[in-house]
Amino acid sequence: DGIERCIDDELPFEIPESWEWVHFFSVVEIATNLVSPERYFDYMHIAPDNIEKLTGTLLDCRTVAQDKVSSPNHLFFKGQILYSKIRPLLRKAVIAPFDGLCSADMYPLKTPINKEYLLRYILSDSFNAQVATAMSSRVKMPKINQAELSKVLIPVPPIQEQNRIANKIKELYMALV
Repeated sequence: DGIERCIDDELPFEIPESWEWVHFFSVVEIATNLVSPERYFDYMHIAPDNIEKLTGTLLDCRTVAQDKVSSPNHLFFKGQILYSKIRPLLRKAVIAPFDGLCSADMYPLKTPINKEYLLRYILSDSFNAQVATAMSSRVKMPKINQAELSKVLIPVPPIQEQNRIANKIKELYMALV
């Protein structure tokens, strides 16, 4: 509608002065690229079931042919974040380790910020509390659409801090496994 609004009342928590709160689509682009699967039978296929909930871990996946994919799927590229829009509170998101096709029930996300930092925020309680609020009017299918995602706020630190946070999380995660 073109009207500028103050988001101070919407802020989930306080952040350092050098950080900035931004709306989801200020730092994320949904890389929609629906393709017919026939030309991609040898590509790997990722569906929400191939992602472990809460962790950002990719489980076993198979090729498009092995999964007998017959409807259009998104062509995604290595390094994009794949985010399940179906039952989003299960927190199924992963950084794609290869090019492939993903279910149309997922959003392939491109971002200029640190992908690992963004993934960890998408998996966080803060992000998911906002998702739950944004979807609160949905009764039947727990699914987040783009209009609802556009309301979600992301705390964006300077790039060096994003890198430091992402590296620290990786380090702590590796100590657990």
